[in-house]
Amino acid sequence: MAELSIVVCTYNVATLDPPKELLNDLIWLHTSEAPDLYAVGLQEVSSKPHEVIQSTLSDDPWTEAISTCVCEKGYVMVSSIRLQGIVQLLFARMVHLPFLRDIQTDFTRTGLGGTWGNKGAVTIRLDCYERSLCLINTHLAAHMENWADRDKEYHTIVTSQTFSHPKTPTVLDHDYIIWFGDLNYRIEDLSVDVVKFLSTPKKLHVLLEKDQLKLSMRRGQSFEGFREGPVAFIPTYKFDFQTDDFDTSAKQRPPAWTDRVLWKVHPKHAGEETDFCVTQMAYRSHGNVKWSDHKPVSAEFRLGVSMESAQALVTFDPIESWRRGEDAQCTYTVVPGTRTSNWDWVGLYKVGFQTPSRSYVTYVWAVPNGETRPASGCQVTFKASYLPQDIFSKYVLCYFSKVMNCVLGVSNVFRILPSEEDNIQFVGYDLQGTATVLRDMAGI
Repeated sequence: MAELSIVVCTYNVATLDPPKELLNDLIWLHTSEAPDLYAVGLQEVSSKPHEVIQSTLSDDPWTEAISTCVCEKGYVMVSSIRLQGIVQLLFARMVHLPFLRDIQTDFTRTGLGGTWGNKGAVTIRLDCYERSLCLINTHLAAHMENWADRDKEYHTIVTSQTFSHPKTPTVLDHDYIIWFGDLNYRIEDLSVDVVKFLSTPKKLHVLLEKDQLKLSMRRGQSFEGFREGPVAFIPTYKFDFQTDDFDTSAKQRPPAWTDRVLWKVHPKHAGEETDFCVTQMAYRSHGNVKWSDHKPVSAEFRLGVSMESAQALVTFDPIESWRRGEDAQCTYTVVPGTRTSNWDWVGLYKVGFQTPSRSYVTYVWAVPNGETRPASGCQVTFKASYLPQDIFSKYVLCYFSKVMNCVLGVSNVFRILPSEEDNIQFVGYDLQGTATVLRDMAGI
């Protein structure tokens, strides 16, 4: 059975800016094997009015910092969505881009009776190697006494969010659902001092019997059919900032597992001897990150997928190299029946790019849609005047589908060679792929 790995992380950042000195600790790519997909859910990203306005023009500081760090390791951000302080980012290794399709997003406001986005959910859905996957990052109602409100908000989210995909019109229609975030469920019927006393690895089972989320799941009040791995870490909230000390302020918030990761496989696959399955490989809290009043939580999964029959909808003919000062052509083939539009494009990207929809160096419109589209041999031309001046980087071409909001095909990696007038001679490349050159004496 083919499997796809995904790491899901949730972190309530308490309106703080990303700590530059801790970013390496915040990016959990140093597992035994770096995951195929990487999802990050943030809550309480600072959302002052001027910051919300600025976010329409550029990424918020957390998105920018995480994207830079993750994409440097060979990932591409395939989707993102923000609702005030609730943010979700989804990254994938570039090799998987042509097999992540029909990417859609939705959100639900649950704050102030559904009118305010300080609480709610942001969702990314996609088809992944013939499996539908739904990722929901949530920030539910706070405070001990609002247990019933949290259950109610769960039902509001699953009934209000809709998608245009015919097979998965709602959240619960997907093959795989991963629900994560600051769910804000607390520990019931125990005093602050008792909860703190029991917040040690050997006594956690006592606290878990009083955990509101587990009680709601057992009673069928919310998250029915969802699963959670063994909780072997101490409560993740509330800490004094930048310490390992539970809340010592005048409010004395009792510790709780507010930050969770749950999953569900669609009931139609229950009991089937197929590769529709989710296996949790790890579930942990990252207590070494002492920044917010929450500790981040991550979970690693293996998803059963159908890679054997997967086919890229667009295939590029191999490209050996391009040359500066010359028009460059590429030829590609589109699988018959593929949904395309006149707004599709072929983009030139520097390897290590962040986002397919906007990180291109340059692009050309794809072959126009219509009955005259050839089955193979679609050809487009990049004018020499638009090619980059950087001749030491590696590049790829991506076919971006506007109607499907995703990449349908990725070319091989190639280089843009200097023109004859550049007087540059390549000697070779070091182990990191950096070009070593000699410049002709006439060019000095």
